[in-house]
Amino acid sequence: MVSLKNVLKSVRQAGSKQVRPMINRFRVQNYKALRDVSLDLTPIHVLIGPNDSGKTSILSALAALCRSVDLHLEQAFGGAWDGRELVWHGDSEGVVRLSADLSAGDIKTYALDCRFPNAGRQVRVERESFSNYSQIDANKGATDSLVRRVCVRNAAETAETQKVCRAVHEGLSGVHYYRWNPRTLALPVAPDSARQFRLNSDGFGLALLLDDILGFDRDRFNELEARFRSIFPEITSIKLLRQPGFRAPRDDVEQVSKLNQADGKGVYFALRGNQQLVPASQVSDGIMMILGYLAILYTPHSPRVLLIDEPENGIHPKRLQEVLNILREIVSSQVRTQLVLTTHSPYAVSLFEPGEVTLCTKSDGEVKTKRLSDSKLVEEQGSLFTLGEIWTAEGDEDLAQDNSLSRS
Repeated sequence: MVSLKNVLKSVRQAGSKQVRPMINRFRVQNYKALRDVSLDLTPIHVLIGPNDSGKTSILSALAALCRSVDLHLEQAFGGAWDGRELVWHGDSEGVVRLSADLSAGDIKTYALDCRFPNAGRQVRVERESFSNYSQIDANKGATDSLVRRVCVRNAAETAETQKVCRAVHEGLSGVHYYRWNPRTLALPVAPDSARQFRLNSDGFGLALLLDDILGFDRDRFNELEARFRSIFPEITSIKLLRQPGFRAPRDDVEQVSKLNQADGKGVYFALRGNQQLVPASQVSDGIMMILGYLAILYTPHSPRVLLIDEPENGIHPKRLQEVLNILREIVSSQVRTQLVLTTHSPYAVSLFEPGEVTLCTKSDGEVKTKRLSDSKLVEEQGSLFTLGEIWTAEGDEDLAQDNSLSRS
């Protein structure tokens, strides 16, 4: 089996030979506990830190910016909220600012200022800016970004505005945000044309995604199955059988799917030496999680931005490397995909370079970030210990307060 370190090396080498459409830097202001947080991102980037240190809020903010180019603003900001509940300390201005530095196209920085009213689930555009194109004005008070109006709703704009908006749309559209529940992954699913090649954030829809891959390209499904069997040799095949399934409404990040039952398909496994098929609901969480990641790897429509919250959940440490291998392979095989994940696993952190890891901490209610490549402690101990060992030994607080390296 190819080691994860070699996969990491190949991803970095590939990235140095071609321009990868990527978010180089993300900044969020006045969102939840994120008063003013910036992240310099790599093709694969990891957020670490204690609970309640803002990691998931950063993923949510990044997802909101990406989703805003395709959805109404109130849909881009997922979950249950009202009025200014998402705004830093309910700030009276009620404005959240999201911005991204993009590596491809003429747009260096795209920024979206969103105003939240005192009450109700509403969001309005306060300001939308495109670096080097100050003459482009968004409609203040609109419920859609200018990018969405041009690229999704085909609004009539000048040729230059259309070009600029399409460049931003190409850089941000297609975010997948996953915080999977293994039992939700195992649910049978009813057919739904609006859900083709897509999972909900909680993992709902896996049976349908697998069926979509099978119907689109049987060879691709066979490759997925062979890869799955190489990880779990006791399983001889994956079956998709008709049974009552569930149908869920549009995906809403941070909310549980509300399910309705209808005819559908479920996932079953054939085991070596066992003539009876085993339903997905009866296998381990780890089996379902790895099958889900493989489904993303083999889908023909790769995500532009892939956000994953704690992929180690439900995974044995020995299997975690398999998961990280798959995630690395998604990025290395799909030049347009960028991955940002959170983790509490020192083992996972040890498989990344210091520049790919950002530590999140909270002080006086405010989130702070620090890349581990800026840490003197990491530089001094890196030749003796793994990154995960340094993190475990020194702790979040000491690493956060560690003097940063000077950069010339």
